[in-house]
Amino acid sequence: MKRTFAIFFLVIYFFNWGGYMLLQNYMVAQTDRRMNELISHDLYDPNKLVEVKVKQNLPGINEWADYKNVSGSIQLKNACYNYVKLKFTKDTLYVMCVPNYEKTKLIDNNVIYARQVNDIPTDKTKDAAKKAGADKTYDHPQLVMNFMRFKDTPPAGINRVYQLSADPFIATPAQPPEVLS
Repeated sequence: MKRTFAIFFLVIYFFNWGGYMLLQNYMVAQTDRRMNELISHDLYDPNKLVEVKVKQNLPGINEWADYKNVSGSIQLKNACYNYVKLKFTKDTLYVMCVPNYEKTKLIDNNVIYARQVNDIPTDKTKDAAKKAGADKTYDHPQLVMNFMRFKDTPPAGINRVYQLSADPFIATPAQPPEVLS
């Protein structure tokens, strides 16, 4: 009887240790697979498509007249979407997406569970107060480097040539002494 309880509590311990994440990842993969099957069989409502525009600069690309069918997923502002159609222009990428409510719910539940386990406060006002600046969505510092290219003439002071007045080699008058051991 003690062995049965020990095994039972060991299984619960290992499930809490990493089994929950494995189960969570498995369920997210299943919802992605199910949503991709629905999209491949055109079993989605075209009126519920969300258009996402991504600004870009591709001057050498030929503009696409129509949308092309693609598959994939994206997460924007705590909501998950699956690609349905894609279109390129020289300055914008257009992506038509279907909202994936099941995956969004699973990911939101996992974030809340992780915060509760790790004693992280879930108050959103504290998180918003930490972020500052013009763009409050991203908190990643950027390194901006400017490289200057000189025109045909170098700047003043670069063309100086320095010459040594003394010979760097010192002449030895005789052979150096041998090492005594």
